[in-house]
Amino acid sequence: MEHYLGFNDLRFRLIGTPLIGFFMPFLFFNRGWKDWPDLLLGSWIISIFMTILYWEGARRITAWSRKRHPEFSKTGKRIIQTVVVVISYAIAIDFLTGITLMKWLMPPDCVPPSGLAGTYLLILFILAVYEAVFLYDQWKNALLEQERVRREHVRSQLEGLRSQVNPHFLFNSLNTLMSIIPDDSQLAVSYLQRLSKVFRYVLENRDEQLIALETELDFIEHYVFLQKERFRENLKVRMEVPENLKNLKIVPLSLQILFENAIKHNIVSEKKPLTIEVFARDAKLVVRNNLQRKSQVMDSTKFGLDNIRRRYHFFTEETVDVQEDAQYFTVAIPLLPAPQPPKGE
Repeated sequence: MEHYLGFNDLRFRLIGTPLIGFFMPFLFFNRGWKDWPDLLLGSWIISIFMTILYWEGARRITAWSRKRHPEFSKTGKRIIQTVVVVISYAIAIDFLTGITLMKWLMPPDCVPPSGLAGTYLLILFILAVYEAVFLYDQWKNALLEQERVRREHVRSQLEGLRSQVNPHFLFNSLNTLMSIIPDDSQLAVSYLQRLSKVFRYVLENRDEQLIALETELDFIEHYVFLQKERFRENLKVRMEVPENLKNLKIVPLSLQILFENAIKHNIVSEKKPLTIEVFARDAKLVVRNNLQRKSQVMDSTKFGLDNIRRRYHFFTEETVDVQEDAQYFTVAIPLLPAPQPPKGE
């Protein structure tokens, strides 16, 4: 129950119950020190007993209502439901046990409804305290979660950057460039331009959370150009993405990570050419390669996939689907709608 109340209220109840029971006869039922000891002492006992009934019932109803409607968006509905059920509960308690006790508790000059209205106001005050503590706890947890998500996102960005700007990719690219320069200087210039565009893309978009699919596809064409110069016809790439989907969003560098994993973990040779396909299916972008695993690889494919999963988790409940069979290794990443600008802009 503590989870739904938002805090451990034991001390609150241990102090509040006798305190309310002590003041209730003075505040609502016109008792005074002149009634000591017989009437006043009995009034205190009955007030504490009724306070326990009201309070315990109210806190259990509050926990039940929060369990039923935990979403922050339903706060208003939950509060109204809680108040209605608690007041109904208090009225039922008054009819079942309270009326008889109230006749003894209240002096003849006290009108019963005024005393009961006072107790209901007191119940509402207690509910307000519980709700204030609960909302504060939600706000605090939301701030902590926001900070955790921010740190996770920064870490994922750094992992993506590290995956792109890794020594192996740079070393292989420079080796390829060195082999091109003596034979075709014009191609070498084009290769160097593409290489600079790849690294410029990484640096310019390292702080972006989402990016247009069209922008990522343009980038991956430069990346594929570099890889095809290295592997020649041993690497085949087919990309067929409808134009109407290119304005949708994906996380930056996700395609590059999937391409890099496919090349890193599979044989790319004249006898066994590697084919990577990119297409759309069921509102997701699919990257599929024929499976011909190397006997040894530098590190696990899971590193890149975990990076993509974590970054997508910040924006959607849609999953990154991974499927492997005897022929293909397939990854499907969600295509996200572009954020809508605020009204009036």
